[in-house]
Amino acid sequence: MNRVFKISLIVFVLCCTKVTAQIHCGLVSIVPNSSVNQIVIFDDFTKYNGGVTINSVTRIRVTVEDKTVIDPLCSWNLRMFIENNSGAGTPVDEWEELATYGNGNGENPKIDALQIRVRNSCSTSPSDNTFRSFNDTSDILDIIEQMLPVTTAGSCTQNVNGPGSYNINFDEFNFDIDIRINPGFQYNPGIFNLNIRFRLEENM
Repeated sequence: MNRVFKISLIVFVLCCTKVTAQIHCGLVSIVPNSSVNQIVIFDDFTKYNGGVTINSVTRIRVTVEDKTVIDPLCSWNLRMFIENNSGAGTPVDEWEELATYGNGNGENPKIDALQIRVRNSCSTSPSDNTFRSFNDTSDILDIIEQMLPVTTAGSCTQNVNGPGSYNINFDEFNFDIDIRINPGFQYNPGIFNLNIRFRLEENM
Protein backbone atom coordinates (compact mmCIF):
# COMPACT_ATOMS: atom_id res chain seq x y z
CA MET A 1 0.00 0.00 0.00
CA ASN A 2 1.31 3.44 -0.87
CA ARG A 3 1.07 5.58 2.26
CA VAL A 4 1.51 9.29 1.64
CA PHE A 5 2.40 11.43 4.62
CA LYS A 6 2.70 15.14 3.88
CA ILE A 7 4.19 17.57 6.37
CA SER A 8 3.72 21.32 6.23
CA LEU A 9 6.22 23.09 8.46
CA ILE A 10 5.93 26.85 8.79
CA VAL A 11 8.86 28.61 10.42
CA PHE A 12 7.92 31.99 11.90
CA VAL A 13 10.68 34.38 12.87
CA LEU A 14 9.60 36.89 15.46
CA CYS A 15 11.40 39.73 17.15
CA CYS A 16 10.66 42.11 19.95
CA THR A 17 7.24 40.75 20.88
CA LYS A 18 7.04 42.88 23.99
CA VAL A 19 5.17 46.12 23.35
CA THR A 20 7.27 48.08 25.83
CA ALA A 21 10.38 49.96 24.73
CA GLN A 22 13.81 48.42 25.16
CA ILE A 23 15.27 49.16 28.58
CA HIS A 24 18.98 48.38 28.23
CA CYS A 25 19.46 48.03 24.45
CA GLY A 26 18.63 50.09 21.39
CA LEU A 27 17.65 48.16 18.27
CA VAL A 28 16.86 44.44 18.72
CA SER A 29 16.03 42.70 15.43
CA ILE A 30 16.03 39.46 13.45
CA VAL A 31 16.62 39.26 9.71
CA PRO A 32 14.51 38.03 8.02
CA ASN A 33 11.54 38.89 10.22
CA SER A 34 9.16 36.74 8.16
CA SER A 35 7.91 33.19 7.70
CA VAL A 36 9.31 30.26 5.71
CA ASN A 37 7.04 27.42 4.57
CA GLN A 38 8.69 24.01 4.18
CA ILE A 39 6.65 21.07 2.85
CA VAL A 40 8.06 17.55 3.27
CA ILE A 41 6.42 14.55 1.58
CA PHE A 42 6.95 10.96 2.76
CA ASP A 43 5.98 8.63 -0.06
CA ASP A 44 8.51 5.79 -0.04
CA PHE A 45 10.10 3.32 2.37
CA THR A 46 13.46 5.09 2.51
CA LYS A 47 11.94 8.34 3.74
CA TYR A 48 9.75 6.62 6.34
CA ASN A 49 12.60 4.47 7.59
CA GLY A 50 15.44 6.98 7.58
CA GLY A 51 13.58 10.24 7.91
CA VAL A 52 14.23 13.42 5.97
CA THR A 53 16.84 16.02 6.95
CA ILE A 54 16.82 19.52 5.47
CA ASN A 55 19.79 21.76 6.22
CA SER A 56 19.45 25.53 6.45
CA VAL A 57 15.67 25.57 6.20
CA THR A 58 16.10 29.12 7.43
CA ARG A 59 18.83 31.37 8.84
CA ILE A 60 18.34 33.54 11.90
CA ARG A 61 20.46 36.69 11.73
CA VAL A 62 20.55 38.77 14.88
CA THR A 63 21.27 42.47 15.38
CA VAL A 64 21.37 44.00 18.86
CA GLU A 65 22.60 47.57 19.18
CA ASP A 66 23.59 49.68 22.16
CA LYS A 67 21.67 52.80 23.07
CA THR A 68 23.29 56.16 22.40
CA VAL A 69 24.40 56.16 26.03
CA ILE A 70 25.82 52.66 26.38
CA ASP A 71 24.20 50.47 29.03
CA PRO A 72 26.54 47.63 30.15
CA LEU A 73 23.47 45.49 30.93
CA CYS A 74 22.38 45.27 27.29
CA SER A 75 22.03 41.57 26.46
CA TRP A 76 19.58 39.30 24.66
CA ASN A 77 18.07 35.83 24.50
CA LEU A 78 16.81 33.71 21.60
CA ARG A 79 14.26 30.90 22.03
CA MET A 80 12.11 28.52 19.98
CA PHE A 81 8.43 27.72 20.50
CA ILE A 82 6.16 25.17 18.80
CA GLU A 83 2.52 25.72 17.82
CA ASN A 84 -0.03 23.20 16.54
CA ASN A 85 -3.35 25.09 16.72
CA SER A 86 -4.14 23.45 20.05
CA GLY A 87 -6.77 26.11 20.68
CA ALA A 88 -8.84 24.43 17.96
CA GLY A 89 -8.66 21.06 19.70
CA THR A 90 -5.36 19.56 18.52
CA PRO A 91 -3.82 17.49 21.36
CA VAL A 92 -0.78 19.35 22.74
CA ASP A 93 1.64 16.57 21.71
CA GLU A 94 0.42 16.05 18.12
CA TRP A 95 0.81 17.75 14.74
CA GLU A 96 -2.24 19.69 13.59
CA GLU A 97 -4.33 17.52 11.28
CA LEU A 98 -5.24 19.20 8.00
CA ALA A 99 -6.46 16.06 6.20
CA THR A 100 -6.17 12.27 6.51
CA TYR A 101 -6.22 9.56 3.86
CA GLY A 102 -8.14 6.33 4.36
CA ASN A 103 -10.14 5.69 7.52
CA GLY A 104 -7.85 7.70 9.83
CA ASN A 105 -8.28 5.20 12.65
CA GLY A 106 -4.60 5.26 13.58
CA GLU A 107 -2.65 7.82 15.54
CA ASN A 108 -1.65 11.24 14.25
CA PRO A 109 2.07 12.08 14.31
CA LYS A 110 3.61 13.28 17.55
CA ILE A 111 5.41 16.59 17.81
CA ASP A 112 8.65 14.84 18.75
CA ALA A 113 8.86 13.38 15.22
CA LEU A 114 10.33 16.81 14.35
CA GLN A 115 13.90 17.49 15.42
CA ILE A 116 15.60 20.87 15.15
CA ARG A 117 19.30 21.67 15.03
CA VAL A 118 20.85 25.13 15.46
CA ARG A 119 24.44 25.76 14.40
CA ASN A 120 26.98 28.43 13.59
CA SER A 121 30.74 28.60 13.17
CA CYS A 122 31.39 29.81 16.73
CA SER A 123 29.06 27.27 18.43
CA THR A 124 27.41 30.24 20.11
CA SER A 125 24.51 28.14 21.39
CA PRO A 126 25.34 25.48 24.02
CA SER A 127 23.13 23.12 21.96
CA ASP A 128 25.06 23.85 18.76
CA ASN A 129 24.91 21.11 16.12
CA THR A 130 22.63 18.90 18.26
CA PHE A 131 19.20 17.75 17.11
CA ARG A 132 16.53 18.43 19.75
CA SER A 133 12.78 17.82 19.92
CA PHE A 134 9.73 19.42 21.45
CA ASN A 135 7.55 17.00 23.47
CA ASP A 136 4.46 19.21 23.43
CA THR A 137 3.39 22.82 22.95
CA SER A 138 4.45 23.82 26.48
CA ASP A 139 8.13 23.16 25.69
CA ILE A 140 10.57 25.99 24.99
CA LEU A 141 13.97 25.31 23.45
CA ASP A 142 16.67 27.86 24.20
CA ILE A 143 19.21 28.88 21.62
CA ILE A 144 20.66 31.53 23.93
CA GLU A 145 19.13 31.35 27.42
CA GLN A 146 17.53 34.24 29.28
CA MET A 147 19.33 36.28 31.91
CA LEU A 148 22.85 34.92 31.41
CA PRO A 149 25.86 37.08 32.30
CA VAL A 150 26.84 39.34 29.42
CA THR A 151 29.31 37.73 27.02
CA THR A 152 30.66 40.31 24.61
CA ALA A 153 30.73 39.89 20.84
CA GLY A 154 34.01 39.06 19.17
CA SER A 155 34.99 36.27 21.55
CA CYS A 156 33.63 33.48 19.28
CA THR A 157 32.53 31.41 22.26
CA GLN A 158 29.35 30.00 23.77
CA ASN A 159 26.49 32.23 24.91
CA VAL A 160 27.60 35.43 23.19
CA ASN A 161 24.70 37.72 24.11
CA GLY A 162 26.07 41.25 24.16
CA PRO A 163 25.47 43.90 21.50
CA GLY A 164 26.58 42.96 18.00
CA SER A 165 25.39 42.14 14.52
CA TYR A 166 25.60 39.47 11.85
CA ASN A 167 27.06 42.21 9.62
CA ILE A 168 30.12 42.51 11.88
CA ASN A 169 30.29 39.26 13.86
CA PHE A 170 28.64 36.89 11.38
CA ASP A 171 29.91 33.66 12.96
CA GLU A 172 28.30 34.58 16.30
CA PHE A 173 25.09 36.31 15.22
CA ASN A 174 24.02 34.06 12.34
CA PHE A 175 22.27 30.76 13.14
CA ASP A 176 21.55 28.06 10.56
CA ILE A 177 18.38 26.08 11.34
CA ASP A 178 18.20 22.44 10.21
CA ILE A 179 15.25 20.10 10.60
CA ARG A 180 14.90 16.32 10.63
CA ILE A 181 11.52 14.57 10.47
CA ASN A 182 11.21 10.84 11.14
CA PRO A 183 7.54 9.86 11.45
CA GLY A 184 7.96 6.08 11.24
CA PHE A 185 5.17 3.85 9.95
CA GLN A 186 2.67 3.93 12.83
CA TYR A 187 0.82 7.17 12.07
CA ASN A 188 -2.19 8.01 9.93
CA PRO A 189 -1.31 8.96 6.34
CA GLY A 190 -2.40 12.52 5.65
CA ILE A 191 -1.41 16.19 5.76
CA PHE A 192 -0.22 17.66 9.05
CA ASN A 193 1.15 21.02 10.11
CA LEU A 194 3.42 22.51 12.78
CA ASN A 195 4.62 26.07 13.34
CA ILE A 196 8.00 26.92 14.85
CA ARG A 197 8.44 30.40 16.27
CA PHE A 198 11.77 32.05 17.03
CA ARG A 199 11.69 34.91 19.50
CA LEU A 200 14.51 37.37 20.15
CA GLU A 201 14.20 39.58 23.23
CA GLU A 202 16.26 41.90 25.34
CA ASN A 203 17.06 40.57 28.81
CA MET A 204 15.26 42.74 31.31
